[in-house]
Amino acid sequence: MNDQLWVRMKGELSGHLSRFREQVGLNPRGRLDDDWDEEFGQRELRPKEQGLVKLTLWRYADDDWMIELTYERDPLPSDEAEGLRRTILDAATTAGLTVTAQSPSQTSE
Repeated sequence: MNDQLWVRMKGELSGHLSRFREQVGLNPRGRLDDDWDEEFGQRELRPKEQGLVKLTLWRYADDDWMIELTYERDPLPSDEAEGLRRTILDAATTAGLTVTAQSPSQTSE
């Protein structure tokens, strides 16, 4: 799988996890009270037969989160990926998360 974009975030998401996943369109995964669970949501944007593209939310620590858009063959069109990034950033703001890094770096408009 190849990364098309990712956003790293810091903050307490437990009280806002359901809303965050809903805003970004992720199917729930993982349990917050299970230290071993790292994957907390996933959404398939293109099926495997068409060259899998998926969005996944990961937890690295209680307050350290990353959401990444990955693809198998061809990335999403850039305008679609940028719209998805804006949705992620809006959801992060709504949840009170601080974006600590993102790739590719967001360009100013």
